[in-house]
Amino acid sequence: MEDDDGSSIDRSNDNDPEGKPEPIKGFKLIKSEPIDDYEEDSDSTPPSPRVKHKRQCAEVAMKRIKLEIQPGQSDISKDKRNGAESREGSCDRSDCALQKTCSLGINPNCLQTLTDACGKNFYHITKGEHVCSVCYDDIWKYGHKYCQQFADWKVVWCKMSRCFPTPRFFVQDQLLPYWLECPLCHRFRKLDLEPTVVISTEEIKKFRCVECNVPEDKLAIDARNPNWILSASVAPLLHNSPSLYYLRDHYYLDEVGLSPAVANYTGEEKLPSSSFMAPFHIPEEPMAFCVRPDVMEHDELRRFPQYSAEPIIYLGLRNLVITLWNMNPFEYLTFDHCKQHLISRGLSRVWQIQELRKIYDYLNVKAIVNIGLLTIHSPLSYRTRRSANVLIIGAGISGLAAARQLHSLGTKVTILEAKDRPGGRMQDDLSLGIPVGCGAQLITGIMNNPIVVMCHQANIPYRPLHRECAMMDSATGKVMNHKADRIADEHWNCIHDILGHWRSRIKGPDHSLMDQINIAHKKLVKGTRLKWGDAYERAFQFNLGNAEFSCGAKLNDVSWRNWDQNEAVNQFAGAHALLSDGCVDLIDRLADGLDIRYDHEVTLVEWLRGKKSVTVSCRNGKKFNADKVLLALPLAVLQKHRVRFNPKLPDKKTRAMKYIGAGLIEKVAVRFPRCFWNSLLKKDGTLDYFSHAPRKSSERGLFNMFYDFSRRDENGVAPFYVLMSYVCGDSVDIVNKYSDEEVAQMFVNTLKQLFPKEDIPEPDGAVVTHWGRDPHIGMAYSYVRIGGTGAHYDDLAAPVDGKLYFAGECTNRFFPQTMTGAYISGLREAGRIWESSHNEIWLD
Repeated sequence: MEDDDGSSIDRSNDNDPEGKPEPIKGFKLIKSEPIDDYEEDSDSTPPSPRVKHKRQCAEVAMKRIKLEIQPGQSDISKDKRNGAESREGSCDRSDCALQKTCSLGINPNCLQTLTDACGKNFYHITKGEHVCSVCYDDIWKYGHKYCQQFADWKVVWCKMSRCFPTPRFFVQDQLLPYWLECPLCHRFRKLDLEPTVVISTEEIKKFRCVECNVPEDKLAIDARNPNWILSASVAPLLHNSPSLYYLRDHYYLDEVGLSPAVANYTGEEKLPSSSFMAPFHIPEEPMAFCVRPDVMEHDELRRFPQYSAEPIIYLGLRNLVITLWNMNPFEYLTFDHCKQHLISRGLSRVWQIQELRKIYDYLNVKAIVNIGLLTIHSPLSYRTRRSANVLIIGAGISGLAAARQLHSLGTKVTILEAKDRPGGRMQDDLSLGIPVGCGAQLITGIMNNPIVVMCHQANIPYRPLHRECAMMDSATGKVMNHKADRIADEHWNCIHDILGHWRSRIKGPDHSLMDQINIAHKKLVKGTRLKWGDAYERAFQFNLGNAEFSCGAKLNDVSWRNWDQNEAVNQFAGAHALLSDGCVDLIDRLADGLDIRYDHEVTLVEWLRGKKSVTVSCRNGKKFNADKVLLALPLAVLQKHRVRFNPKLPDKKTRAMKYIGAGLIEKVAVRFPRCFWNSLLKKDGTLDYFSHAPRKSSERGLFNMFYDFSRRDENGVAPFYVLMSYVCGDSVDIVNKYSDEEVAQMFVNTLKQLFPKEDIPEPDGAVVTHWGRDPHIGMAYSYVRIGGTGAHYDDLAAPVDGKLYFAGECTNRFFPQTMTGAYISGLREAGRIWESSHNEIWLD
């Protein structure tokens, strides 16, 4: 590497060829000023670059430059900058042999192999790759063989780059030979092609050695050294990377590890996955599960600290793997497939492939690629020395996700489930002739949502929900007056803004969300001098009821300060959706092939300190031993101490269980012999949902929203007309006070208020859930109690003594209350368990 004054610095580690990689830094890629910062007196005008997003780097060492890209204007200052006396300098590095060989040979008078004692006859590219002064002059001197091509290359480079286009970059990007790996002998061979000819992925796939018995070139052997890249004078950028599909319109290519001059990827105009997957962060379109293509994340820096100073190479490789996965999430992404798309010149490709293996494995363990319902070809365990024996308690979606992920990583997993079926809170009722989700069925945002990914992998249907939702006024039996609906909606949004403002300015104890909403409501009505009519109040009560549904609790019990703490991060974008055929198919596919022991209710977990294994006892008398135990149980089960721990769980864990509440809602679905809500149907004869503005506050938790689950055949006639709603807040206990028939009649009576002119028929079937009574469930989803914070979610998720791990929506700080959040928590804990078992820093 060269320091800022151009002198050579020996950062090689020849005494420890297999040692820990040293920090990668000093590439000239980050040593030049952005091209849009030119002085007005520049003697040439650079091309106007497209508006791109600047890369945020851990270290940025910029110098002001004047870019000159017009050919045929050679002068003394240019000669000094591009010649032997410039910072491009000749090779006098201590880790390069005195006898050097020109890697190009583009001039008939090439020096070829020569002892260069003075270090002035060869220009350094990498350890093992040099350019003789004769060939070098052919590149930059006006009128020579490659001068015009170099000038044209600079024009293209500057349009998509923010760094100076030097001759060495040109050599690395355009002239060095390719090194390809034979899939038979796994040796790298130099490919003899004409300079500037770009190799394709298909040629990489088809490449075979002429003679596999020939030993690998020592240059390629040296390039496998983790620290070899420290000898590179410029960063090797990827050619024609598939990442261009996502990044070329938003980022400067060199800042995401891609070559600005070899960027001719021509894939499909619209990928099959583009409707539900967007892998990279676009500032104007924030959404969950997007990766910053120009920045390493915290856990990446922990796993690959050597890239902290200059992450360019890492970003290019990581983005390549993520891109290939997002382009085809329907098949398992193999390392070989990634390797075949890694195109770069010179010995750097040998080194990059070694790094690609580490990055590929990391992204698998991190569950960024290869998630869902895929057939696993070969688990990662074949590259590890040991694998833990893992026991998972609970076969809900979080437990199944963890088990499936650990299984794909080569870990032995057994699941203990108290019930006789998997799924936990994801259960369907088929008694009405169609699947009615008794628990989780709503997908909150389809973009990048792993539930949606699995639906596409397994052809499981889901129905996106439209934003249009008619509000029915129970007092008038008509659709709510548009003015009242709009004013009440704006009023509710203003209350949100007021509460957020108070949180940021007011210090002191927490209060109930209901109290603060009432205070803000009164101040807002008084301050705006709005005549608060009855219609406004009914619409306002609907919003309160909707908030109680979102929390799964009475607002009097919910934290004002932190009830929506998860919105501090981007949530899943896109429309919400329903699993239109229920969730049983999804659960069955997740459970397929796993070792699940049903009717095994766990009563005791013994994790004695100093003892390597954990003992788990079941109510049926059976005992199991494991190295690691993952508890994927509903929070209510833990709060009610249905599982005992010896010794007891840490105080921090039990305290978190007090500040995170177990929310409860119950669902009611009713089937009718005909459709009487025709006035609300869309033009295609369907309806997603309509809302209910209650007559009084005591009814706001009673059937707040109605979802149309009617099943229509090909002729547009629905053999089943089903509406589903829920009870929450103060009304949630009616399912215990009254019989199912009485609850169904209350459902019908509410509809009679909303459709007074309709002759509503008697229902011919109903489903009423009783999650609160279920000893193995006892809840719907979690919420933050008064005094609680988002940190308490983290405390619930924290491992105990490296033996006990915890999953479920109640452990997911940023995506609680959803089946997506539960699934993600299972993947997270699988990564933690695998990491702790293999003694490497992979994840937090």
